[in-house]
Amino acid sequence: MKVTIIGAGYVGLVTGACLAEVGNDVMCLDLDAGKIALLQAGGMPIFEPGLQALVQGNVDAGRLQFTTSVEAAVAFGRIQMIAVATPPDDTGAACHWTARWPATPGF
Repeated sequence: MKVTIIGAGYVGLVTGACLAEVGNDVMCLDLDAGKIALLQAGGMPIFEPGLQALVQGNVDAGRLQFTTSVEAAVAFGRIQMIAVATPPDDTGAACHWTARWPATPGF
């Protein structure tokens, strides 16, 4: 299955790596060009035990890739998953949707 993950942070990167590990083709989209460049160079923007080896193994196997291109990400995945920050609103009671809007205009 081809899966696009929107967001390559703690949730998106781990989810994408795990989905790739079980045989899916995964493209992680992030609008942070520095983060994507780091991932493409074999670096890791977050620490999670075992994640770097999991990511690198799936990149090497051709099952996991990274992009900043909304168009490429939309065209890639049959399934599109949003995994971007959902900070609380000013009262702390609910999720603020502002982080999701920049990630979704091409969808």
